Amino acid sequence: MGTYVGAAAQDSERLAAGRAWVRWGTAAAVTGMLAWVIAVALIPLDAKLDKGDQHLAQVLRAHTGQGYAALLLAVLGAVLLAAFFAVLTRLVPEGHPGWGLLRVSLAGCVITQTMVATGASSGLAGLHAAAGNAGAGLVALGWRALWLTFLASAVPTILFTVTAVLGLRQAGLSPPWVSALGWLSAAAHVLVLFTLAQRGPFAADGIIAGLVPLTTVLWILALAATLPRSQRAAAPVASGTGG
Repeated sequence: MGTYVGAAAQDSERLAAGRAWVRWGTAAAVTGMLAWVIAVALIPLDAKLDKGDQHLAQVLRAHTGQGYAALLLAVLGAVLLAAFFAVLTRLVPEGHPGWGLLRVSLAGCVITQTMVATGASSGLAGLHAAAGNAGAGLVALGWRALWLTFLASAVPTILFTVTAVLGLRQAGLSPPWVSALGWLSAAAHVLVLFTLAQRGPFAADGIIAGLVPLTTVLWILALAATLPRSQRAAAPVASGTGG
């Protein structure tokens, strides 16, 4: 009897901890994705590499504060998304279905968000150069590094998205329609690998590179919205198998 009561108490504590992690994770995901959307909206539409270094420097000089806000919000979004994936790994006990895949996904997410933060730092350097009336070539160098880093981050993004979709499905934490959004996001990021043109929609700073991350935003928001219910449904199974 004592053993049963002790096990029940442990299960109750585990469920309470899981609900707390879900609340924190959901808050991080929603805040991070909103920060990312605002960041994209704040990037000046005329800040394009294909219009020439001089034009780019003039645009960034005229929108320095706006650019700083955009890039700092992008970094905030990156940090909070990594925190959300850390929460997802906490919801699946070691050895349970999806545990290994979610940890691979977390590693891929951390790599991706580190690259995002690095790219944003390059963009901030370009903005600082523009504000200080530095040469247009130096300004363009920082801005180009920003977009090329984002382009390179598509590879680990595909990795963490695919492994997260598979791991969450195995753990029972993702409804089929949410998983479908994850697959859509992974497929969309394959397009980013081809944004190597000098100008047009397939340029590094073209419309494709700008809109594709929004597929991740939709997936993460859908996952965050459904996570509390999915966690409640999956918790009794995890509790029973963890006995």
